[in-house]
Amino acid sequence: MKWAVATAGLWLLPLMANASPHVTAYERFYAKDASVTGGALLYSELGCANCHGSSPVAVPRKGPSLENLSSRVDYNWTLDFLRNPEKGRKGSTMPMMMHGMQEEAIQAVAAYLSTLGKGLQLKPARHANAELGSALYHEQGCVACHAPTNDFLSPEGKGQDFASPLAIAFPDLKSKTSLVALEHFLANTSLYRRDGRMPHMELGRDGAVNVAAHLLDIQGSDPREVSHVTPWPRASNKQVAMGRALVEQLSCAACHDLPSVTGPKKIPLGSVLPTKANCLDAKSRKGLPRYELTAIQSRSLTAFLEASHPIKETTASLTLQAMNCHACHKRDGKGGPTPLTDFFFLGDQSLGDSGRLPPPLTGVGHKLRKDWLKALLAGEKHKHVRPYLKTVMPSYPFQAEVLTACLVQEDDKPKVTPLVTIEDSLEDGRKLLGAKGGVNCITCHHWDDKPSLGIPGMNIASLDQRLRPEWFRSFLLNPASYRSGILMPQFWPQGRSTIPDILGGETEKQIAAIWEFIRRGKENPEGFPGGNTLPFELKPTTRPIVQRTFLAGAGTKAILVGFPGNIHLAYDGQAARPALIWRGNFFDAYSTWFMRMAPFEKPLSNEVYPFQKVDGDRRFRGYELDKKGNPTFLIEESGRMIRERFEVNNKAMKRTLVWEEGEAPRVSHPDKVQVNKDHNGNKLTVIYSWK
Repeated sequence: MKWAVATAGLWLLPLMANASPHVTAYERFYAKDASVTGGALLYSELGCANCHGSSPVAVPRKGPSLENLSSRVDYNWTLDFLRNPEKGRKGSTMPMMMHGMQEEAIQAVAAYLSTLGKGLQLKPARHANAELGSALYHEQGCVACHAPTNDFLSPEGKGQDFASPLAIAFPDLKSKTSLVALEHFLANTSLYRRDGRMPHMELGRDGAVNVAAHLLDIQGSDPREVSHVTPWPRASNKQVAMGRALVEQLSCAACHDLPSVTGPKKIPLGSVLPTKANCLDAKSRKGLPRYELTAIQSRSLTAFLEASHPIKETTASLTLQAMNCHACHKRDGKGGPTPLTDFFFLGDQSLGDSGRLPPPLTGVGHKLRKDWLKALLAGEKHKHVRPYLKTVMPSYPFQAEVLTACLVQEDDKPKVTPLVTIEDSLEDGRKLLGAKGGVNCITCHHWDDKPSLGIPGMNIASLDQRLRPEWFRSFLLNPASYRSGILMPQFWPQGRSTIPDILGGETEKQIAAIWEFIRRGKENPEGFPGGNTLPFELKPTTRPIVQRTFLAGAGTKAILVGFPGNIHLAYDGQAARPALIWRGNFFDAYSTWFMRMAPFEKPLSNEVYPFQKVDGDRRFRGYELDKKGNPTFLIEESGRMIRERFEVNNKAMKRTLVWEEGEAPRVSHPDKVQVNKDHNGNKLTVIYSWK
């Protein structure tokens, strides 16, 4: 896509007294230096494309609906906003449109706006709870885009200083609107903000009135005792006619949907930019938009308009930036929660970051079936499959179709290896999914109405309705490539199966069998309990057993590995280090599997040897299992990767560390255990044994 516009003699707008328009993605990714891509984003999000066409963003930036404005917004606040939008809301992207005009003209426009819609008869709720509203506001995702409010206490129990250039400011809500009107807006956001920059939050009426009470700092609990928006002054026909004429003259319909007002024809940029009488002029004439841009914003817009080469970002990427999807999601390593907002994302700690952070959008158009993706974006509730996340995915009912088409086209992978077709494989798939000789999927994942045996991962019984089979295949072969630090291990490392006695150990057939059982199987995978309330002792006999749990001495992200040689390991996934080894019996999984509030467990042995702690910046990046089931833990330390493998032979545990360039990583060893070390280049081998 090329953008070539003659801009000879373009007069750049200097830094001005008022704050510049605030575009979150621009501030996050492009504000430091002028760039073509930053200019492309501004061209869309400042509404330039609405008058001049050729938007690089798939979902056009529009102003809010003005229907029934007089029922929802205060009259004096509206006049102040028309005089100077920046005074109404800091960082407003609406330009000054009425500069140089008399007060009579401003009041006439307000008179016309008062005629839009048939009026709302808003009935107040019977009860409001500002404290519940605060919890919703801070936990369901509002603070991904807006700042926390002053009353908030973080999960650590202390106040949080929050000064982020990315936070979208609120107007003075008390002077702008009322409790019942704000509740109505929050419950029906998509009706008034159809461009999706403010998405539709799944609050329901109770949630909406509670959040509104919180934002307006309503101390009482009865909304019926709180005043409504004051009725606007009655307008004369002459005022309304004058206001309508001004609205048409100012091309307000370019950004706002106005009944019976036709939007302006697109004005070619080449015909206006060479002159000084344009929107980028600091002294733009009356009737033209006045943007108070920073010097860098102005240079970015100029760079985009003058560019003769394609912008670096694709349409899909720029659209997700414009919609601020990156406030919650990463895509291709870009975006996601910032350090200031990260701790607001809450969920199930036993799942690590996967249990509290929204999933990445990398390749999402290839990952999800098209109908499912569209339904997810449109807000169909049954499409929400991560109940352990407190952050709620908002909906985009008016943008779902466009966004889906954009992502599917962008992420299309026609040459990806398909899932093979396999017949009569249901029993093999059932066994592979189960916890008796399979890959233990049900240990971490729910299956229909049956909870997982361990940590509460998402329900996998209907994956075929959500996922494309070819993506499913690629994911199982390498889960960590999809999400860094994912808890799911690699059961087919380097494409080789770790279960040799099912379908001849053929990787492609095993993955296809799992898919087919999810798609067509009628029974449950093997391994769910049948009413047995006795302790479930795990006994490794022919190959290692991997079990996640809460373990004293290894923390909430403990990964237990039981070896057939009766020497066992507990790895601390939080600190990315071995925590315990022990001899004798392995582990009783009853509490882990069947108690939803499982306590911290202990090994089935009195012969337990803790490792000393090691200082340093280490991050756990997952683990792999080889053909024999032996684990290799993947560690990132100071920017380099370390592979740490464990196996048991001849009544001894062998620990092998292999790292990239540099000095050997710091390691610790358990007390009262015989330690033999062999350091050769970038490989360290340690043997733990007992006399």
